Amino acid sequence: MTRWNANIPKKILAVLGGLIILFITFKPTMQNTTQSLNGKWLMWYDSENVGLQSGFERCDFDRKGWRSVTIPTFWDDTNYDGVGWFALNFIPKPFLKNHKVALMFDSVDDNATVFLNGKRFYEHVGANVRFFIDVTSEMRIGEENLLVVRIEDTGGAGGISGNVSIKTFQNETELLMAEYSKQEAIPVPEWVRDAVIYELYVRTYSAEGTFNAVTVDIPRLQKLGINCIWFMPIFPIGEKNRKGTLGSPYAIRNFTTVNPEFGTESDFMKLVQTAHQADIRVIMDIACNHSAWDNPWLAEHPDWYTQDLSGNIISPNEDWTDVADLNYDNADLREAMVEVLESWVKNFNIDGYRMDVAELVPNDFWEEVLPRLQKIKPDILMLAEGDHPSLHSTAFHLTYAWNTRHILHKILVGGSPATELFKDLEKEYYRYPKNSVRMRFIENHDQPRSAKYFGREKIKPAAAVIFTLPGVLMIYNGQEIGENIMPSHFEKSTVRWNRADPATEKLFSELIALRRSSIALRRGSFSPLINSLPEKIVSFMRFTEAETMLTVVNMSPKIESCEISLEDVFRKSTGKNLQLKLGNAEYFVKNDTLSIRLKPDEFGIFEIH
Repeated sequence: MTRWNANIPKKILAVLGGLIILFITFKPTMQNTTQSLNGKWLMWYDSENVGLQSGFERCDFDRKGWRSVTIPTFWDDTNYDGVGWFALNFIPKPFLKNHKVALMFDSVDDNATVFLNGKRFYEHVGANVRFFIDVTSEMRIGEENLLVVRIEDTGGAGGISGNVSIKTFQNETELLMAEYSKQEAIPVPEWVRDAVIYELYVRTYSAEGTFNAVTVDIPRLQKLGINCIWFMPIFPIGEKNRKGTLGSPYAIRNFTTVNPEFGTESDFMKLVQTAHQADIRVIMDIACNHSAWDNPWLAEHPDWYTQDLSGNIISPNEDWTDVADLNYDNADLREAMVEVLESWVKNFNIDGYRMDVAELVPNDFWEEVLPRLQKIKPDILMLAEGDHPSLHSTAFHLTYAWNTRHILHKILVGGSPATELFKDLEKEYYRYPKNSVRMRFIENHDQPRSAKYFGREKIKPAAAVIFTLPGVLMIYNGQEIGENIMPSHFEKSTVRWNRADPATEKLFSELIALRRSSIALRRGSFSPLINSLPEKIVSFMRFTEAETMLTVVNMSPKIESCEISLEDVFRKSTGKNLQLKLGNAEYFVKNDTLSIRLKPDEFGIFEIH
């Protein structure tokens, strides 16, 4: 993860309300005081998802029929995916009085909405992610309080899986610092730092749905500026318990060959070779956590699969009925899966893997995998579908930055202040091992199209931020033309290339080209720049010794103007001349201050030289 700049002007810090200065200069002066909220809570399965409209969070709601559970816990029905509610009446202890206090959640699974005394206080996205809520203004010390948590689980068992407590604090940095931030991420291959990853599903990419159709289109992807293609699974798809007509690519019937629907192994080899000739790396998507029900492994090695108490092989969860769960307690399974991963690198010269649901597979298995693959290809890429910090310190070079997409939506669509972006990035900074690299995106195959999720006009500010933040960029096939229909995983559907939105196509082409041409945007340090309208406008700089870039984005639906001190920017750069590289902005510089006017959802990306 790119380190934050520690030399931010004091007057900028004052506008930020202490966010960055706490970030950088915090020295603890007191011992934290904690009250545990672990123990007996009440719980209710909300299978019909009626809790919000029924007022489950209200202080006067009757919870007489709710069951008793002990926190921390997953709910007892491990196959239930959906919504569950937890409630606790508690009295904060007297020692908390006259202190700032926060509710601390070490882990939930997956997403949480937290209510205190009937008031919606916080929404959290992401499983196994420690988070806190400043409740100083709401918590009644010495009196009874009601804490209600709505958990939305999307796969596997859900619940409040970590400790819950009340903590006193002096500033938020105390609460942000996590154990993993003291560790070092594994080294990231040099080429990965410059990558623009293109997620591609062969079935939906073209009308033909074949490897050969992708091969023909490699020149277009090269021209777009793509230098890494992530292929969604290309394996034969299971027929038993298949979902839809064609089935999910993640229900893998055979890990060692290609789906004949897409072509032959020779076709895939030609595709990889053509991509490499165009300086485009190739990574494959694979689900090591499970297989299709008609995978030969199931009949030949039933002990490689997870079984219930009656000896029946089971799915990973209630919804994934088309796959059977693999059991990584079995050493033979581990060796067989490592050999599968080795074979694709050896035989097809692929450049890495995107590991589906990486967090559902034990970390120690991934630690076995990485050195075995690096013996074949030292600069191999390991991308985890997951965001747990431990992934960076064990075997993965990239993790999903779901958090950035979520916070941009809250700002651009939900109306949250633009300062929430920097708060979120600060939490990320303190959560992950040093030098971790995140994969940034605004859509992928599991999420709604950005044209739907943000709205077509809001793609522009979202993309401007994503393309200029630290991390590695990823776009999903069709995103670059503004496609707003999500392809089916289970049926034949095709990206509507003939209905490209010219403005979106131009935006992505120009942003990719700018990022590819700028060492600061790809690898530079990051520093927020606070402006005179921080609730509406995001501004930050990326810099190296050779180059300084400045991003200013209007997150508001109105015309906005602001001023930005450039004192720190000019100290980091070799000159004082601003050149607008991309965007639409009216601006001038006087006395080392940038005055800028931006239309709704517009941005300006500048080079300082």
